[in-house]
Amino acid sequence: MAWVIGIVNFAYLGGGLNRLLGIRPREPLGLLGIIFSPILHRNAGHLIANTLPFAILGWLVLLQGVDNFYALSVVILLVSGLGTWFLGRPAIHLGASGLIFGYLGYLIARGYLEVTLLTIGLAFIVMLLYGDQVWNMFPDADMTTLSWEGHMFGFLGGVLAASDPAVVEQVGVFLAQL
Repeated sequence: MAWVIGIVNFAYLGGGLNRLLGIRPREPLGLLGIIFSPILHRNAGHLIANTLPFAILGWLVLLQGVDNFYALSVVILLVSGLGTWFLGRPAIHLGASGLIFGYLGYLIARGYLEVTLLTIGLAFIVMLLYGDQVWNMFPDADMTTLSWEGHMFGFLGGVLAASDPAVVEQVGVFLAQL
């Protein structure tokens, strides 16, 4: 879906959806970005850079069970989006990185909190593949276009979901009622 929207947004709308539907901190219209920003990207390179980590980490999360995958994703997106909206720099924040970092935080925290061969193995694989990305959760003056806020709050959303599975279950019950 992000690819179709990206092609339409870049080719026909000149990136207009980004300005309208990205997370804009502390602006009421910017709250729409909590829902839409994960499928919007700055450019094709940004979309490409998010696609493979999303697929790999999403698949690793799915290995632990499909039951709460959507609820887990909603929890991560809410923590990432609201955290960025409340505390982010005045900019337009876009992309699936908050969700990706949320999956990263979830998988690492599960390896620590729920000690099984599967969770430890997945946490090890994740750290091996993406451990160097953890530094992108912190401010860096050289990376002004990177939403470190979305990364950090996404990671925290994943850790929250791993450490309190009842939150994910409650969101799952709510989603089932929709």
